[in-house]
Amino acid sequence: MDNKSYQISGTKGINQSLEGNISFGHYHRNKTEQTITGRAAYNSPIDTASTSETVVCQPATKKLADELFTKWNTALQSGDAKKVADLYAEDAVLLPTVSNLPRTTPAEIEDYFKHFLQKKPFGIIKQRNIKQGCNKLTDAGVYDFEVTTNGKKEIVPARYTFVYEYRNNTWKIIHHHSSMMPEAK
Repeated sequence: MDNKSYQISGTKGINQSLEGNISFGHYHRNKTEQTITGRAAYNSPIDTASTSETVVCQPATKKLADELFTKWNTALQSGDAKKVADLYAEDAVLLPTVSNLPRTTPAEIEDYFKHFLQKKPFGIIKQRNIKQGCNKLTDAGVYDFEVTTNGKKEIVPARYTFVYEYRNNTWKIIHHHSSMMPEAK
């Protein structure tokens, strides 16, 4: 190996003396030889900003979690499935309360809400746990849904997780899981 110094992308202050064209993913070693191939040291990192990029983190607070849930709950009250589905990212995953089918496309998410909104749902958070990250917010807990079935109102206790991500200057739901409580109250 020569003693050339290469900056590993996505790092700051870490220099390695490495042979010219290497790959961290294609490294084979046995007792007598080492084989290093590829050009990964020159590729962009998968999920780490390079040393020349700046990431600005949006504030992810309890107040924001309240606002995002209220926005979603208000969209439910509109009765418009498209309005609700628009709150989800293009690549969002919805694991819904009253369907066994995971929804992974905007059309599938909208279809779920077309049927769910017929019950005139209204959510009330009872308990929550918020985790904050850079441009991410996770809100998980327990909520009650007031729904109307055959003209009769009932309360359905459920668990939930919303994962929001800040994309293109707006917060979107990237993952939503909701399931009825397994034990009757």
